[in-house]
Amino acid sequence: MADNTKNATEDALIREVNDDLREEQMMKLWNRFGGYIIGAAVLIVIIVAGYQGWKQYDTATRTKEGDGFYTATLLAKSGKVDDAIMAFGQLSKKSSSGYSTLAQLQQAALMATQGDSKGAAALYLTIAKANAGDVAFGGLANVLGAMVEINTGGYDVDGMTMRLQSLSDDGAPYRYSARELLALVAMKSGDKSTAIERFKQLSNDAKAPSGIKNRAKNLVQYLGG
Repeated sequence: MADNTKNATEDALIREVNDDLREEQMMKLWNRFGGYIIGAAVLIVIIVAGYQGWKQYDTATRTKEGDGFYTATLLAKSGKVDDAIMAFGQLSKKSSSGYSTLAQLQQAALMATQGDSKGAAALYLTIAKANAGDVAFGGLANVLGAMVEINTGGYDVDGMTMRLQSLSDDGAPYRYSARELLALVAMKSGDKSTAIERFKQLSNDAKAPSGIKNRAKNLVQYLGG
C-alpha cells in the first residue's frame, strides 16, 4: 500500500512538473528564457516541497529547514535576489533532508535570472549527478540545465542532442520536455528538416500534453512544414 501511495505521488509530481515546464510559448522561449526558468522553478519547488514533506520523517528538522527555505523564497520575491541565492546556498549545505536539493534547484534558477548562466548550468549538472538514481530530481535538473545552456548558446549541438535523447526515451518522466528541447536545438542550429520532423512527431503524439502538441503544430506551420 505504501509503495502504491509513493508511486502515485511521484507520478502526480512528474505530471505537474511537466505542465509547469511548458507554460511559456515556445516561440518566446529563447527570447524570455530567464523569466521562464524562474517562473517554472518557483512552481516546481512548491510541488516538490510537498513531495519532500511526504517523504521525510524527521518533522522537527523538516520544519526548521522549511522555515529557512520559505525565508529565502521571500527574499527572492522581494527583489533581494543575491541575498536569496546566498541563503539557498547556505541551506543546501546545512540541510540533512530533501530541502538541500530543493535549495540547490532554486539557487540555480535564481543564478540564471541574474545572468550567471554558466554557474547555473554547472549547479544543475551537480544536482543531476547527485540525484542520478532519483528520476524526479535528477531528470528535472538535467532538463532545467539543458534549458539554460540552450538559451545561453555556445553549446555543442551533438553533445546536447545526445544528452536530451537520454531523457527523451519512452517512459522517461520528462520525455516530452526533452523532445521539445530536441526540436528547439535542431531549429536553432539551422537543421530545419529535423526540427520539423521532431515537432510533427510531438504534434501527432496522442499522449503528449495538449500545450506541447499545440506549440508543436504552430511551429511546424511557422517552419513551413
